Amino acid sequence: MNETVQDTFDAVVERWGVEASPEPEAVLLITAAVVVLTAVPQVWRAARQASTIIHEMGHVFAALLCGRRVSGIKLHSDTSGVTVSRGKPQGPGLLLTFLAGYPAPGLLAAGLVWLGAAGHSGAALTVYQVILLLALLLSRNFVGIVSCLLAALATGVIWWHNDPQTVGYTVVALGVFYALAGVRGTLDVWRVHLTARRRSRAEVAGTDAAQAARAWRFLPLPAAVWLLFFLVVTLASAATVFWLLFA
Repeated sequence: MNETVQDTFDAVVERWGVEASPEPEAVLLITAAVVVLTAVPQVWRAARQASTIIHEMGHVFAALLCGRRVSGIKLHSDTSGVTVSRGKPQGPGLLLTFLAGYPAPGLLAAGLVWLGAAGHSGAALTVYQVILLLALLLSRNFVGIVSCLLAALATGVIWWHNDPQTVGYTVVALGVFYALAGVRGTLDVWRVHLTARRRSRAEVAGTDAAQAARAWRFLPLPAAVWLLFFLVVTLASAATVFWLLFA
């Protein structure tokens, strides 16, 4: 048993230390490919679930940092999701938990690309794998388990094969994808609020922005403020990603 643990630890350390410096031409081609593919509605509908995983894990990490107890996450076939946590029904902890979802994909993208740009692509992909495995462990429904498992396997094969250039290109692709996904997710929630008259009251009241507006009575800011916050953070994250890739 100890030998197995040691072998696993050695494998993780080996992959953590992988360094890669993707060629600028390859970075440009990968970026263009991701942008074009995610613009195809059928591709985006399938890939969006990967963004939802990170969105929900943003809620999870924020809840844990604020001392809340996380029961799990659920992902649905329509690419929506929910994180269940327990704690005080009002206050800054609940507010931060609601605010962490939409910025999470963009912040992850910036972190991955920053590590990759610094030559630590192996560390970036390892961090990503750990997040997916944690999401898998926290999944509480069939769709969530399958989605997290597929995402983990898709990049896990690359992580395990451990070819430096492939790892580097994968980190670039993930960074571009999550940067775009963060902005698109934020625009989607804006669309819900802008078309509120055509939607049910429950749908509008259930958005992260609307729930954040009710989360802390000492900071009674309207949902519009939090929608603007989401947009600023996701756009800044995307700008950071593209600056790191092409500066």
